[in-house]
Amino acid sequence: QTDRQTDRIRTNDAEPTRRGGGPGTHQMTLFHFANCLLLTYAPYVIIYRSTELVDERLLMPCIVAGIAFIITQLIKTFMMATFSMIPEEEESFHLLQEIPLFLVGFLDLVGIYMMHGRLQRKGSRKPNHLRILAVALGWGCGEAVVFYLIPLWMGARDMEFSWAYIEMGVLSNIKLLLHLATSTAVWLLMRNDLDPVSFIIVGGVSISQMLLPTICNYMKLSLKQASSVILGLRFGVAVVLLGLAWINFRLYSRKLQKNTYSKRD
Repeated sequence: QTDRQTDRIRTNDAEPTRRGGGPGTHQMTLFHFANCLLLTYAPYVIIYRSTELVDERLLMPCIVAGIAFIITQLIKTFMMATFSMIPEEEESFHLLQEIPLFLVGFLDLVGIYMMHGRLQRKGSRKPNHLRILAVALGWGCGEAVVFYLIPLWMGARDMEFSWAYIEMGVLSNIKLLLHLATSTAVWLLMRNDLDPVSFIIVGGVSISQMLLPTICNYMKLSLKQASSVILGLRFGVAVVLLGLAWINFRLYSRKLQKNTYSKRD
């Protein structure tokens, strides 16, 4: 039962068929595996090395955020295995089955909230945008390691090329955008002086992030949409949510700057 519920949490992750091939394709499979590995994990390294996270020595918060993600997923898996019903038809959409999935998604917000609280206590002098980025980067990298590393190692080295592992890498990048949006939204919701309009918008961003897996499940199981269509939906939603969260973050930052200048005057 635990295995089935874990699969529900990892919605729309591709599960390709493993097939054999001739020895002449060995170099091709290694090349395919390396490409999938780079597509999945290189963005995290590039973002970390190309931003001020290196200068501010925020590697440890990224690692702690990844560990926090793993702990959160263990708790979610236990709760789903305990309180969820097993559908009679595994390949059909069940709304009652999706409700617990939506509710346990709240634990991700709690985990990110706790990470921001920890950084606020121990790294209060760090720039706000870097703290948001560190939490999102660590959270997303933890997800990529837990959910994609073993499938890539076991499957992408097969003798036959499969687009499923390319889609897995693309999905990892899309989820990074979603984690950036969620990290920004949670950080803003922790502000006591956030205006009501921004509070509603970033609250909607957080709820939309929780609803997205259920929507993707409905498209996959009921509407029988292709995985590429679902990936496109995920990407579009991720861009919109990240844009909304970042705009409100910039507005809030300008408000803080104006208040600081006013106090100096």
